[in-house]
Amino acid sequence: MRVIIACLNSKYVHASLSPWCLLAGTREFAKNSYDVCVMESTINGDVESFAEKIINEKPDVVAFSCYIWNITKTLELCGIIKRKHGCEIVLGGPEVAYRPKDVLEKYEFADFVLSGEGEWTFPDFLDNLNGNLSIVSGLTYRENGEIISNPEKEYEADPPSPFSDEFLENLNGRISYIETARGCPYRCAFCLSGRCSPLRFFEIERVKKDIIKLAQSGTQTVKFVDRTFNANAERANEILLFIKENYGEEIPETVCFHFEIAGDILKESTLEILASMPVGTVQLEIGMQSFNEETLKLINRKTNTKKLVENIRKLISFNNMHIHIDLIAGLTGEDFESFKNSFNIGYSLKAHMLQMGFLKLLYGADMRENKEKYPCSFSAEPPYEVTSTPWLSSDEIKNLKNCEDALDRLYNSGRFLFTLDYLTNDVGILPFDIFNSFGNFVNGNKMRLSDYAEKLYDFFCDKCDRQILREKILCDLLCCSSSVQIPDALKIKDPLYKQVKKYFIENINKSIKVAILYSKKQVFAVNQSEEKNLYNRYEGRVYDIDL
Repeated sequence: MRVIIACLNSKYVHASLSPWCLLAGTREFAKNSYDVCVMESTINGDVESFAEKIINEKPDVVAFSCYIWNITKTLELCGIIKRKHGCEIVLGGPEVAYRPKDVLEKYEFADFVLSGEGEWTFPDFLDNLNGNLSIVSGLTYRENGEIISNPEKEYEADPPSPFSDEFLENLNGRISYIETARGCPYRCAFCLSGRCSPLRFFEIERVKKDIIKLAQSGTQTVKFVDRTFNANAERANEILLFIKENYGEEIPETVCFHFEIAGDILKESTLEILASMPVGTVQLEIGMQSFNEETLKLINRKTNTKKLVENIRKLISFNNMHIHIDLIAGLTGEDFESFKNSFNIGYSLKAHMLQMGFLKLLYGADMRENKEKYPCSFSAEPPYEVTSTPWLSSDEIKNLKNCEDALDRLYNSGRFLFTLDYLTNDVGILPFDIFNSFGNFVNGNKMRLSDYAEKLYDFFCDKCDRQILREKILCDLLCCSSSVQIPDALKIKDPLYKQVKKYFIENINKSIKVAILYSKKQVFAVNQSEEKNLYNRYEGRVYDIDL
């Protein structure tokens, strides 16, 4: 039997783990022998072309991993394959696993839906495809005009490692993912991770071997998909120490490891290890969601916000790793003013990235299924993003979308940090008000960096000292890009500039860029031949001169 396991990734750089998990499970647990391979493409690729590639393999079965980012294109792909080839089509993954009957009722080209852990259910399905389907756990199928769903089964054993030679060859330097635990200790109402299975950890020595395999594959980033990496502090410490002890030897110094953690439960022992990690070895993603205690309670999110703030500040003070924190707009009980307060607290932490996301009502999540407790309107199409709640109007959400755009372009890009510090600390504008007001002024319009910088100057110049604002924006542009054009509004024609520039190029570095700070009688200089810092900026230095 010829079997294709397929997946559409969000981008080429992301190497999907799920099809390789199914392949490993089939090789480990299938009682019969199958001709199985993995085929990948992206949601940005040509669906017809990928369908033809799959059809040319003449498969008997094609299985797809379905997520919110690929479900629309995956269903289109399935329709083409069914129409042209007529093989059996199996769907699995979170986007279909929590509504299997609805999927089979709506899409005639889908023959089967698998729910649960695919490493076991998929090979069991293949073994029983032409036999007794009723014994396949988690399988939904049609029989005599009726749709039947078999109960799921919980597994306690470790799934087999997906990191075969074929996977490593196929990886080709892309971002790689690793799973060292399954499930989550939390039961957040907006998330599926706590619903998947009881939290269990994979055997630690197998994890260490897989880390080395991935690190030596040529990838630059290894992302742990464990939803709460530090749920078991002792285990997290062992993995971090293993990475540290092997860094620069079995683990190349070019590799960075990304972890999702709960910031408020970080142990002092873990903080000490993180503080000692070589610069660039680790990235941390910390979900805050909100600083509204009532909101956190309503969504079943247990967070000690005071400890969370304290630990994030400690992590950032280490200055050796990229820290990514996030907030979610649209949560139960959080209105515009409450979100503004959460935003200002989050911004004050000065993480390297403050992600501002919007609530998504996922199939299977409590917030989608319990409409009375969590009333809100959301888009009917993926990614099912909230459009209004009893606490946030649709207009307020549109405002927040513009705020998000400004946040990404001004702060998360690392491009305007001097300017933002000046506006918040010296001028006294609240962070949220900066991003919200300027975001609505720009209204999401795309433009060159130089034009964006000029708009920033035009918008705020009447609210502060024009000369200082000009100099802050100018210094920011020099720190963020080697090729940016300086807007005319920021230029001052002065013969002294050429003399200063010539002096710095001849005496310091030919790659240096300079700006004269007339307000302080100083020169700001940036050596753009150096590495960028954790905020994705070149470091600048100030020199006193006699103007």
